[in-house]
Amino acid sequence: MRIINNSPDTYAEVRNITFFQKERIKMVDDIFSTLNKLKHKLTGVGYTQFYKGFFFSSEDQKTPCHFFNSINLGRNPWIVTFETILPRIGNANRYWYNLGIKRLVKENCRCIIALSECAYNRQIAYVKEKYPQYEDVIRKKMIVMHPPQAILVENYQNKQVDKNAIIFTIVGSDFFRKGGREVLNVFNELIPLFPQLKLIIISSLIYGDYASQTSEQDFLKAMQIIKRFPENITHYKSLPNNEVLEILKKSHVGLLPSWGDTYGYSVLEAQAAGCPVITTNLRAFPEINNNNTGWVLEVPLNNGMDADIDTTEKRINFQKIIEKELKKSIVEIIHFPGMIRDKGILCIERIKKEHSQEDYKNKLERIYKDNFKDRIE
Repeated sequence: MRIINNSPDTYAEVRNITFFQKERIKMVDDIFSTLNKLKHKLTGVGYTQFYKGFFFSSEDQKTPCHFFNSINLGRNPWIVTFETILPRIGNANRYWYNLGIKRLVKENCRCIIALSECAYNRQIAYVKEKYPQYEDVIRKKMIVMHPPQAILVENYQNKQVDKNAIIFTIVGSDFFRKGGREVLNVFNELIPLFPQLKLIIISSLIYGDYASQTSEQDFLKAMQIIKRFPENITHYKSLPNNEVLEILKKSHVGLLPSWGDTYGYSVLEAQAAGCPVITTNLRAFPEINNNNTGWVLEVPLNNGMDADIDTTEKRINFQKIIEKELKKSIVEIIHFPGMIRDKGILCIERIKKEHSQEDYKNKLERIYKDNFKDRIE
């Protein structure tokens, strides 16, 4: 059985759809991806949520589809995995939202896979509020499937870490949205007191995101702190994923005290390397991290499990809370380093149990067989 996808090589698709079935996936261009390419050629602006939010092609109308965040407007039987809500099309006209919801209701939409319980609840709440007449139909199609994750360190004793240092690693291009400013502020304060602290940053240090609303001034301050401690802070603008994973294997603790994340794949990667992670408690983080396997910073949230930061005062308070709680967690780690090993062991066990690649593969195969019976070759 062949499966159509509209962008099989992006990170989310690889993690959730194509990692075990690359030979089966068929890439098909459609009207929306064609328009997106034309827009990029004319304006230099590439991906937008709207163009990624839909799929329609005149070919292969009988072949099953599996998309990530995209809604099929064609006749193909299809399933979709999503991370926030569907449709995910930004500030598009209400017409497109109505159209997207109606396509989720149609018979050829066979299964809707939420990446987390948080995503599931957000989708149900959205439909209940905006399209209550479709709630029952959509709910019956929905399930939750957390992403799979390969084990990187089979046993904690296999980790090769520097016994004279405590190495923390933060990964992600949106550095400031992921709590990078707060991380650097805390390390700037603690490194002079605890020189065994080491920080590895793998990020292009992008600023100005919707959540932290950081500026060039924040970027310049971040660079000053990095340059101030060349023996303690290592910064890579970018690394191939395999090299990132090797760094995690040699790290003690992962960092993602985020202002906003739909999921947090780097949390899974760190845990699979035996690195307990410090996260906030927003979105899916409480589903994949807790105070047994890591450290969870309690921050103010809204009803959608997003950061409650819709005013300047709230953002200032949010930053202060992250820095206070992050410092508290790091000082605890310094004074009780045995916690790292204890939590690291539980991290590996959690990944094996909750994110098994083999279990995920078998479950997805069953979904295909149950929903595409008439399309099995």
